[in-house]
Amino acid sequence: MEGDPDRDWLKHHVPQLTARNEAPRAASWAVDDAPETHIDAQLKGIVGIEMGGIAGKWKVNQNRPENDRTGVADGLEAERDTAEARAMAELVRGGVVGT
Repeated sequence: MEGDPDRDWLKHHVPQLTARNEAPRAASWAVDDAPETHIDAQLKGIVGIEMGGIAGKWKVNQNRPENDRTGVADGLEAERDTAEARAMAELVRGGVVGT
């Protein structure tokens, strides 16, 4: 339905979100690859929301004994040798991630 502000909002944001999530793929897909009738049908099943901000808390086993935290940190580093795993392991150990 033309002139629907919710539909217009989705038609603006869904392609951006799709492009962002498809970018790492070798054969990425774009919303414009689909027929307009398919896009319209899919948009009817999407509820778009805007969020002003998110407040979160870290839960990194800080309530656990040191030997438990060490085991978790060692496991993170053994499972995946990535910067993210090393940073999380450092947090679990009770340190501060480097600048």
